[in-house]
Amino acid sequence: ELEAMLEHAPVGIAVLDRDLRYVRLNRLLAEINGLPSADHIGKSIHDIVPDVAAAAEAPFRQVIQTGQPILGLTFEGTTPAQPNVRRWWREDVYPRFDHDGNLLGVTVTAVEITEQRRLAGALQDSQRREQRRTSELEGLMRAAPAALFLASDRECRRVKANPVAERLLRLRHGEHPLPDAPGGRAFAMDAGATLLALDQLPLQRAATTGEEIRGETLTVRFADDERLHVVINALPLRDETGEVVGAVAGFVEAPAHAKAGIDA
Repeated sequence: ELEAMLEHAPVGIAVLDRDLRYVRLNRLLAEINGLPSADHIGKSIHDIVPDVAAAAEAPFRQVIQTGQPILGLTFEGTTPAQPNVRRWWREDVYPRFDHDGNLLGVTVTAVEITEQRRLAGALQDSQRREQRRTSELEGLMRAAPAALFLASDRECRRVKANPVAERLLRLRHGEHPLPDAPGGRAFAMDAGATLLALDQLPLQRAATTGEEIRGETLTVRFADDERLHVVINALPLRDETGEVVGAVAGFVEAPAHAKAGIDA
């Protein structure tokens, strides 16, 4: 039964003597190394997996010297099974004693974690790219001479305004430009003589409907009745599947002839 358990264990298992030579091993470890089990017996880890043995020898000998296990070691390297492929393993190393308490060597269990490391690396790369894109976008928002807004959700609950937009709309830094609480809006927006409801504003329309708004002339009206005439563009933002996930909008002050038409 013990032999069957060893042979069919879901981890690679090697039994090594004090000189780190193979005494026995199971089928899975032989497959990991890429050599038949019989070709391992009597040979050292440097003979079989020299690329991994260079890092593994010191902790293995530490277990032999101290009689204390070391768990969770991580090694990388190549084996004869895939000599041109870098792979990773997580290994636990236990001291091996005889009935009289004499230390005979170590037992090593190995689990390949190549795929997990690859996925973790891909995730880190993705996070770095996302951080770079975020930094680039924030830099663009700060440097742009026009007023810009970025909504990162379709409901426009999360909206960022750049410094120009905050100045022109009299917003405190970081303040949401379009609060929807009754009486909470710092300004109103008119299309001609018509007051626009919140869901009629260009940013919201682009985010909720996917509509592209270009060159729309509107009037921003503040509580003191001061007015700012603007030309605004708003475009939906889409994910890799084409689904709308937010919107971006920008405006500049309307040219003089456009202001005259609005005021008329």
